[in-house]
Amino acid sequence: MNEQAKLQTVQVVLLRAWDPIGVRDIPEAVDEYDSYAPAVLQMLDDGASDEQIADYLTGIVRDRMELRPNPTADKDIAAMLRELHAIKR
Repeated sequence: MNEQAKLQTVQVVLLRAWDPIGVRDIPEAVDEYDSYAPAVLQMLDDGASDEQIADYLTGIVRDRMELRPNPTADKDIAAMLRELHAIKR
C-alpha cells in the first residue's frame, strides 16, 4: 500500500470514527481533520504505541479544539488505526 493510500485511510478514520466536533455528515467539512493525519501516520510508521497515538488525539481535542476529551474513545481510535495500518502494509 502506498503512502497516499495510508494517509487517506487515516483521514477517513479521523473523520468517520474519531470526529470530536461532529462534522462527519457535513460535506463541506470532509477535510476538517486532514491536517492531523500526517502526524498520526508518521506515528504509526514509527511504531508509536496506541497510548501515544491516543495521547496525541486527546491533546488535539483538549488543547486545540478546547473541548472535553474522551481518552477512552481516543484509545479505541488508536487501536483501530493500528489494525488498519498493519493490514495496509
